[in-house]
Amino acid sequence: MLMIVIITIILSIAAAVIAILREPSLKLGIQAVASDPFFVKAALWAQMIGFIAGVWIAFGIFERKKGWSMGFRDRRIARHIAEGIIAGTLLITLSCAIIWGLGGVKLSVVPFNATIAQEMIWGFLLFIAVAVNEEMFARGYLQGLIRARFGTVAGVTVSTIFFAFLHSFNPGMWTTPLPIMNLLFAGLLFGVSRELSGSLWMPIGMHLSWNFLQGHVYGFDVSGTKVTSLLSIEQTGHAVLSGGSFGAEGSLITTIVLLLGVGMIIMYHIKYPQKERNVLT
Repeated sequence: MLMIVIITIILSIAAAVIAILREPSLKLGIQAVASDPFFVKAALWAQMIGFIAGVWIAFGIFERKKGWSMGFRDRRIARHIAEGIIAGTLLITLSCAIIWGLGGVKLSVVPFNATIAQEMIWGFLLFIAVAVNEEMFARGYLQGLIRARFGTVAGVTVSTIFFAFLHSFNPGMWTTPLPIMNLLFAGLLFGVSRELSGSLWMPIGMHLSWNFLQGHVYGFDVSGTKVTSLLSIEQTGHAVLSGGSFGAEGSLITTIVLLLGVGMIIMYHIKYPQKERNVLT
């Protein structure tokens, strides 16, 4: 963790310097820099790059020679990414469709323009980084580390709990018990897919499609964070149904869909077991 903090601080300082060079008036104070749109985005990328680099360095120094893998080595990367994207697309689409169908939200189409297109491209790249960042640490490093020492069940359990509480400070997280419960089930879904596929690429693909479609297409807040979208929603039902300020991940419908997803992943891998999938772990 110390390595992550050090790299993130260095990159954040570099982002601040670049922001000041771009806009000299920011020299007026830290608050001016912190509110600058360029710095906000650059600092976010600095945090994610620092996290990824820190995990790689820690794994390389302390764990690489201990005989376990984070799950990046895979002979069927494209297949596992595609499987994850398809699974994530089906699950978040089902969840949002049922929320809408039961009257939890009202949908309207947002007029498409160049600004929305630019924000969606930026958002897609951002959610790629988020998926790689969170899955690499939670399912790749942490789950792998605990599994190597205490077994698969312990690995999935610890990574699931860590993933849920990683979002503790997200807006709307504690408005009802549903956000934390759904994040636990989402972590379980990703953890099970990591174990059964033998690859980190499946949960990465699932995480990416879930976040991007939920926010930039269907118009829900993503774990409490609002993003530009093709559809706009108006909450017309109770927060237990609509998800409230946390988005679809705060809905009871999503709880049911996530549990369905865990069962679906298990059944899929019973039908197509890992040994037939030629995975390097």
